[in-house]
Amino acid sequence: MSAPAGSEVTLENIAQVLEHDTKVKVAGVDVDGILRGKLISKKKFLSIAQDGFGFCSVIFGWDMHDRTYFKELKISNKENGYRDILAIPDLRSFRRIPWEDNVPFFLVSFFDPNTKKPLCACPRGLLKTAVEKLEKAGCKAMAGGMRSSKHPVFPERLFRKLIQSSGV
Repeated sequence: MSAPAGSEVTLENIAQVLEHDTKVKVAGVDVDGILRGKLISKKKFLSIAQDGFGFCSVIFGWDMHDRTYFKELKISNKENGYRDILAIPDLRSFRRIPWEDNVPFFLVSFFDPNTKKPLCACPRGLLKTAVEKLEKAGCKAMAGGMRSSKHPVFPERLFRKLIQSSGV
């Protein structure tokens, strides 16, 4: 079952949404933009859906080739034993992965286990913090995307003419 049309997944309806599932995939984004996650039992997921679970901080200590960075971060290093950080599922990110037998999937955001503040290395937390700062300043964040199959190449003479006409 997926989320009822027009509604979002909440703590109140999550058990119903996952009624026919036995496992759930969760993943967070590392500093290279790579999803790193795990497949857990539905029972485990339901028990951590609100308060989160421990996730090894080495997610921020590995490069895209799964080798530790030469310079270790304060939040992820040998000295602190690559301690666990807090991973909390974002129920709004619910999807099913069609190429993996429609397994339910949720993104997680990472937080400091002591302060419960977003980790500075977590791309989702960094974005959330930036948006909150903008909102406090009375601004609103916007983003746009563009899909292009061809990139026009301007002849240098046209480029110079464009620059001159713009007053730059």
